[in-house]
Amino acid sequence: MQKLFVLVIGLSVITLRTQAQTIDAARLARMSPAELEAWKKGMLQQASSKAKRLAAQYNVKLDETMLPDFEAKAPIKDLQRLELLRGPVRSMTQLTADLRKTERQLQQLTPPAVIAQVKTMSEKQSGDELQGSAIGQWMSDNPVQALLLSMASAQKSPDRILPWNNLAAFYNMTGMEHKAVPILQQLLQRAPGNPMLLNNLGQAYLGLGDIGKAKDYLRQCLAVDEFHPEANRSMAMIAAFDRQYDEAMSYYEKELQIAMRRSSIAQIKKMGRTVDLAAIRNRRKDIPHRDLFTEIGLEKFHIPDLPRSSEETAKWRSERNALLKSISREFAFWSQVGNLSDKERRQDGQQTPGLYADLADKLLSDHGDEYAPLLGLIGKADTAALGGMTRDYYKKLNEALCPTAPLDPQRGAELALAYRKKCCDLHRPIVDAYMAQHNDYIENRLTLTIANWKSYINGCIDIVSIAPSNAAKKSIYKIVADYFGFLFTALSTAVADEAPPAECMVNLTTEEADAIIAAKHEFELDCPEWLKVKFEAMAVTLQADCSKFSIIGGEGILAGVEKNFKKGTLTISAGVGEQANFKGLVQANMSLMGYVSFDNDNNFSDFGVKGTSVVGTSIGGLNGSAQLGVHAGFNAAVNGKGILKNLVNLSTQ
Repeated sequence: MQKLFVLVIGLSVITLRTQAQTIDAARLARMSPAELEAWKKGMLQQASSKAKRLAAQYNVKLDETMLPDFEAKAPIKDLQRLELLRGPVRSMTQLTADLRKTERQLQQLTPPAVIAQVKTMSEKQSGDELQGSAIGQWMSDNPVQALLLSMASAQKSPDRILPWNNLAAFYNMTGMEHKAVPILQQLLQRAPGNPMLLNNLGQAYLGLGDIGKAKDYLRQCLAVDEFHPEANRSMAMIAAFDRQYDEAMSYYEKELQIAMRRSSIAQIKKMGRTVDLAAIRNRRKDIPHRDLFTEIGLEKFHIPDLPRSSEETAKWRSERNALLKSISREFAFWSQVGNLSDKERRQDGQQTPGLYADLADKLLSDHGDEYAPLLGLIGKADTAALGGMTRDYYKKLNEALCPTAPLDPQRGAELALAYRKKCCDLHRPIVDAYMAQHNDYIENRLTLTIANWKSYINGCIDIVSIAPSNAAKKSIYKIVADYFGFLFTALSTAVADEAPPAECMVNLTTEEADAIIAAKHEFELDCPEWLKVKFEAMAVTLQADCSKFSIIGGEGILAGVEKNFKKGTLTISAGVGEQANFKGLVQANMSLMGYVSFDNDNNFSDFGVKGTSVVGTSIGGLNGSAQLGVHAGFNAAVNGKGILKNLVNLSTQ
């Protein structure tokens, strides 16, 4: 019946939306803001009114606090029923007589088949078992059976508090608060200060519209049990009646530490407030936490020490590549097992959502929102910091001009190698300093981000444990796969693993290179003393004699030679930096450097792209007992026209 009713309600809302869409757009365009607001309010009232009519027609309880036009208003004081409560506290004998009278009235209105079913259960079950059966019938939306079984339980255990309390709670939740009050008053004489009894008595007076007495008993309950969910929720509603929203929020937050109801969340939103359920739940010290991160061995994937110099690059790449193979296999495994099979989908579809399904959904949503910006390796501030390091690195490389090898016809090749070694000594410290600075930063970010992933995964486990299902389990597997995807991307792209500069690929030590460069190479002409030559052509002068040989020229030639060869190896590069934020879930930083290199003789040497690309993605059982206590809550249900409505009418006569 409930599923059919929900479907009907959904269709009615869709119908109203369709009607709204067919209204003349030009007419809407002509409306003032006030007129549009009034039109919207009218449409919502239509939807709510239809829902209430259907609830009454099918005798189905409807939580009016969930309706779009609901406004928190104090129940009207029911003077007629409150008058019935005058007089001293009733004795158990009087209460038993009243119970039997109400039972007969209810049986007269109930189909014989239901009466027979209840009678069979009452004969076979103990008082404690009947309490559990009554609660089960209530949860199955069978309030008549629940009431009859609860009455049977109370009569089987006339001297026990719990069966009578539960009967009073059912009275409250079926609109017969005036029958609950005498029972609870009697029970409180036997167990003063009992928070369950105090709450239920407060709820009874709230349903009768006596706000003063309701607040008195609810406050007594909270003085004993600060986090009682029903008492806190009703006190929040009472505060909201008077537009005392700060006070209402203080009660709602205590309620939400124990239980989560969509209706409470809806009321918080209607008050214009927000609430962080994950943060509220984390205040609970009694919630057990699992370390799944360690249980499934995620900590075994040890990341090798990041290289701090170009000499360590080859070793790092070898260790990193071996680790990436393992990470790739893990990513593929967890991605595969994270897919729901058709059988698992059918199993989930056939199961009724658990009591905490809504809570789990909301907590997962809030948990994801909290950790989304924390699971990426590189954020905006990191992009700026790393970009500054990279720009400074290439600037220093470009400014570190290699010395030019002098022309030496006899030992030119040897000198070229020596000067390449000197250039290596100039460039290698710049490369190593950049790698140390960059990788220190990345290693700190990795440590922090991996810790965030651990907290995120373990938090997800805590949450889905309260509403386990195949889909919930598979969602955890997918999150683990995401973690391995994060590791693969980070280790593949974020680490600076520069190879030693090309000029360092020579088999010379610095000392050997210095010795070669220090050697003097003089050229002597074997010529007669009388020979002296001087030749001038344009801006060039060639002079020679037996003691000296020199070329003295103007800027045109010598400057050209110096320009071509003084700098040694030349690299022309162009860089591109780019940032992107994809829907807040993926942060990317790409730093690419294109380059073209020339050798000492200005011949083409090499070209390519070097740089980094960093992408970070963010993408419980219950302990039962033989005896169950029922705590009634604020009742915002529409009273139907069925059996219970008639019983309420009879009971007030």
